[in-house]
Amino acid sequence: MARTCLLLAMVAMSIGLGIQSSIAAGSENDARGWKLYTNARFGFSIRYPNDWRLGNPLPDGVGVVLSPTVEHSLVALSGHMNVVSGTSQDGRQTIEEFTSAHRRIITELYGKKHITVTWRPDQERPLAGFPGKRLTFTYVDSTLGEVIEHHFMSLGRNEGRGIRVKVPLSGESQLMPMIERMLATYQPGRDQNAVSPLLPKAEPPVAPR
Repeated sequence: MARTCLLLAMVAMSIGLGIQSSIAAGSENDARGWKLYTNARFGFSIRYPNDWRLGNPLPDGVGVVLSPTVEHSLVALSGHMNVVSGTSQDGRQTIEEFTSAHRRIITELYGKKHITVTWRPDQERPLAGFPGKRLTFTYVDSTLGEVIEHHFMSLGRNEGRGIRVKVPLSGESQLMPMIERMLATYQPGRDQNAVSPLLPKAEPPVAPR
Protein backbone atom coordinates (compact mmCIF):
# COMPACT_ATOMS: atom_id res chain seq x y z
CA MET A 1 0.00 0.00 0.00
CA ALA A 2 2.80 2.39 1.00
CA ARG A 3 4.63 1.60 -2.24
CA THR A 4 1.48 2.34 -4.26
CA CYS A 5 1.01 5.69 -2.49
CA LEU A 6 4.64 6.61 -3.15
CA LEU A 7 4.26 5.71 -6.83
CA LEU A 8 1.10 7.81 -7.13
CA ALA A 9 2.84 10.73 -5.41
CA MET A 10 5.76 10.51 -7.83
CA VAL A 11 3.41 10.39 -10.81
CA ALA A 12 1.49 13.40 -9.50
CA MET A 13 4.73 15.30 -8.95
CA SER A 14 5.92 14.48 -12.47
CA ILE A 15 2.65 15.69 -13.94
CA GLY A 16 2.85 18.87 -11.87
CA LEU A 17 6.43 19.58 -12.97
CA GLY A 18 5.44 18.91 -16.57
CA ILE A 19 2.58 21.39 -16.33
CA GLN A 20 4.85 24.02 -14.77
CA SER A 21 7.47 23.53 -17.48
CA SER A 22 4.81 23.82 -20.18
CA ILE A 23 3.48 27.02 -18.62
CA ALA A 24 6.99 28.54 -18.43
CA ALA A 25 7.78 27.55 -22.01
CA GLY A 26 4.44 28.90 -23.21
CA SER A 27 4.99 32.18 -21.37
CA GLU A 28 8.41 32.61 -22.94
CA ASN A 29 7.08 31.86 -26.43
CA ASP A 30 4.24 34.36 -25.95
CA ALA A 31 6.78 37.08 -25.11
CA ARG A 32 9.13 36.58 -28.07
CA GLY A 33 7.64 39.50 -29.94
CA TRP A 34 8.17 41.87 -27.03
CA LYS A 35 10.88 44.52 -26.84
CA LEU A 36 14.24 43.50 -25.39
CA TYR A 37 16.12 45.39 -22.70
CA THR A 38 19.77 44.51 -22.08
CA ASN A 39 21.82 46.06 -19.31
CA ALA A 40 25.25 47.06 -20.58
CA ARG A 41 26.94 47.00 -17.18
CA PHE A 42 25.73 43.69 -15.72
CA GLY A 43 24.72 41.93 -18.91
CA PHE A 44 21.24 40.80 -17.85
CA SER A 45 18.36 41.02 -20.31
CA ILE A 46 14.59 40.71 -20.24
CA ARG A 47 11.70 41.18 -22.64
CA TYR A 48 8.83 43.53 -21.85
CA PRO A 49 5.49 44.34 -23.54
CA ASN A 50 5.59 46.65 -26.54
CA ASP A 51 3.16 49.13 -25.00
CA TRP A 52 5.26 49.66 -21.86
CA ARG A 53 7.40 52.79 -21.67
CA LEU A 54 11.14 52.45 -21.14
CA GLY A 55 12.34 55.09 -18.67
CA ASN A 56 15.73 56.65 -18.05
CA PRO A 57 18.67 54.52 -16.85
CA LEU A 58 19.17 54.19 -13.09
CA PRO A 59 22.27 55.82 -11.55
CA ASP A 60 25.64 54.26 -12.48
CA GLY A 61 24.00 52.21 -15.23
CA VAL A 62 22.73 49.56 -12.79
CA GLY A 63 19.35 49.23 -14.51
CA VAL A 64 16.20 50.95 -15.67
CA VAL A 65 12.58 51.64 -14.70
CA LEU A 66 9.70 50.47 -16.90
CA SER A 67 6.23 52.00 -16.84
CA PRO A 68 3.50 49.37 -17.40
CA THR A 69 0.07 50.21 -18.74
CA VAL A 70 -1.46 49.55 -15.31
CA GLU A 71 -1.92 53.01 -13.84
CA HIS A 72 0.48 54.11 -11.06
CA SER A 73 2.65 50.99 -11.39
CA LEU A 74 6.35 50.58 -12.11
CA VAL A 75 8.87 47.81 -12.70
CA ALA A 76 12.52 48.48 -11.86
CA LEU A 77 15.28 46.20 -13.19
CA SER A 78 18.72 46.37 -11.58
CA GLY A 79 21.99 44.62 -10.87
CA HIS A 80 24.65 45.13 -8.21
CA MET A 81 28.01 43.86 -7.00
CA ASN A 82 28.09 41.45 -4.08
CA VAL A 83 31.03 42.89 -2.15
CA VAL A 84 29.49 43.03 1.34
CA SER A 85 31.11 40.71 3.86
CA GLY A 86 29.00 37.82 5.12
CA THR A 87 29.11 34.22 6.29
CA SER A 88 29.49 32.43 2.96
CA GLN A 89 32.56 30.29 2.34
CA ASP A 90 34.32 33.09 0.49
CA GLY A 91 33.25 35.73 3.00
CA ARG A 92 30.48 37.34 0.89
CA GLN A 93 26.94 37.93 2.02
CA THR A 94 24.46 35.11 1.44
CA ILE A 95 21.00 35.48 -0.11
CA GLU A 96 19.50 35.15 3.38
CA GLU A 97 21.71 37.94 4.73
CA PHE A 98 21.00 40.09 1.70
CA THR A 99 17.21 39.72 1.91
CA SER A 100 17.25 40.28 5.68
CA ALA A 101 19.15 43.55 5.19
CA HIS A 102 16.85 44.50 2.32
CA ARG A 103 13.79 43.97 4.51
CA ARG A 104 15.28 46.03 7.32
CA ILE A 105 16.25 48.90 5.01
CA ILE A 106 12.79 49.00 3.39
CA THR A 107 11.05 48.99 6.78
CA GLU A 108 13.27 51.80 8.09
CA LEU A 109 12.96 53.83 4.88
CA TYR A 110 9.15 53.77 4.93
CA GLY A 111 9.13 54.20 8.70
CA LYS A 112 10.88 57.56 8.30
CA LYS A 113 7.89 58.59 6.18
CA HIS A 114 5.54 57.33 8.92
CA ILE A 115 4.32 54.53 6.65
CA THR A 116 3.74 51.10 8.18
CA VAL A 117 4.92 48.18 6.04
CA THR A 118 3.25 44.79 6.34
CA TRP A 119 5.42 41.90 5.17
CA ARG A 120 4.14 38.66 3.71
CA PRO A 121 6.13 35.41 4.10
CA ASP A 122 9.18 35.23 1.84
CA GLN A 123 9.10 32.73 -1.02
CA GLU A 124 11.89 30.79 -2.67
CA ARG A 125 11.94 32.06 -6.27
CA PRO A 126 14.85 31.27 -8.63
CA LEU A 127 15.79 33.98 -11.10
CA ALA A 128 17.36 32.94 -14.41
CA GLY A 129 18.44 29.63 -12.89
CA PHE A 130 20.08 31.15 -9.82
CA PRO A 131 18.65 30.65 -6.30
CA GLY A 132 16.52 33.62 -5.34
CA LYS A 133 13.84 35.07 -3.11
CA ARG A 134 10.56 36.87 -3.57
CA LEU A 135 9.83 39.49 -0.91
CA THR A 136 6.32 40.95 -0.79
CA PHE A 137 4.91 43.75 1.33
CA THR A 138 1.97 46.15 1.42
CA TYR A 139 1.43 49.66 2.74
CA VAL A 140 -1.06 52.49 2.44
CA ASP A 141 -0.16 55.45 0.23
CA SER A 142 -1.91 58.73 0.99
CA THR A 143 -2.69 59.21 -2.71
CA LEU A 144 -2.91 55.72 -4.19
CA GLY A 145 -4.43 53.87 -1.28
CA GLU A 146 -3.19 50.32 -0.60
CA VAL A 147 -0.06 49.44 -2.57
CA ILE A 148 1.76 46.13 -2.94
CA GLU A 149 5.38 45.57 -3.90
CA HIS A 150 7.03 42.35 -5.06
CA HIS A 151 10.84 42.24 -4.99
CA PHE A 152 12.47 39.36 -6.88
CA MET A 153 16.18 38.98 -6.20
CA SER A 154 19.07 36.58 -6.64
CA LEU A 155 22.59 36.83 -5.29
CA GLY A 156 25.70 35.19 -6.61
CA ARG A 157 29.24 35.17 -5.32
CA ASN A 158 30.08 38.17 -7.45
CA GLU A 159 26.87 39.86 -8.59
CA GLY A 160 23.19 40.08 -7.81
CA ARG A 161 20.01 40.81 -9.75
CA GLY A 162 16.77 42.44 -8.68
CA ILE A 163 13.30 43.20 -10.05
CA ARG A 164 11.03 45.53 -8.13
CA VAL A 165 7.33 45.60 -8.95
CA LYS A 166 5.13 48.33 -7.45
CA VAL A 167 1.40 48.40 -8.17
CA PRO A 168 -1.82 49.51 -6.46
CA LEU A 169 -3.35 46.45 -4.80
CA SER A 170 -6.41 46.81 -7.04
CA GLY A 171 -4.19 46.34 -10.14
CA GLU A 172 -2.11 43.41 -8.86
CA SER A 173 -4.17 40.70 -10.53
CA GLN A 174 -3.87 42.55 -13.85
CA LEU A 175 -0.10 43.14 -13.72
CA MET A 176 1.40 40.05 -12.08
CA PRO A 177 0.56 37.53 -14.85
CA MET A 178 2.49 39.82 -17.20
CA ILE A 179 5.40 39.90 -14.75
CA GLU A 180 5.53 36.09 -14.70
CA ARG A 181 5.70 36.05 -18.49
CA MET A 182 8.55 38.57 -18.33
CA LEU A 183 10.47 36.53 -15.77
CA ALA A 184 10.34 33.53 -18.11
CA THR A 185 12.47 35.56 -20.57
CA TYR A 186 15.00 36.80 -18.01
CA GLN A 187 18.66 36.04 -18.81
CA PRO A 188 21.51 36.72 -16.36
CA GLY A 189 24.00 37.70 -19.07
CA ARG A 190 27.20 36.50 -17.48
CA ASP A 191 27.95 34.20 -14.56
CA GLN A 192 27.12 36.18 -11.45
CA ASN A 193 29.10 33.62 -9.42
CA ALA A 194 32.33 34.55 -11.17
CA VAL A 195 35.27 35.97 -9.22
CA SER A 196 34.81 39.69 -8.58
CA PRO A 197 36.92 41.98 -10.78
CA LEU A 198 37.16 44.30 -7.76
CA LEU A 199 39.33 41.79 -5.89
CA PRO A 200 43.00 41.12 -6.72
CA LYS A 201 43.65 37.91 -8.60
CA ALA A 202 45.48 35.19 -6.73
CA GLU A 203 49.11 34.78 -7.75
CA PRO A 204 49.84 31.44 -9.48
CA PRO A 205 51.90 29.03 -7.37
CA VAL A 206 55.64 29.08 -8.05
CA ALA A 207 56.97 25.75 -9.30
CA PRO A 208 59.79 24.35 -7.13
CA ARG A 209 63.26 24.48 -8.71
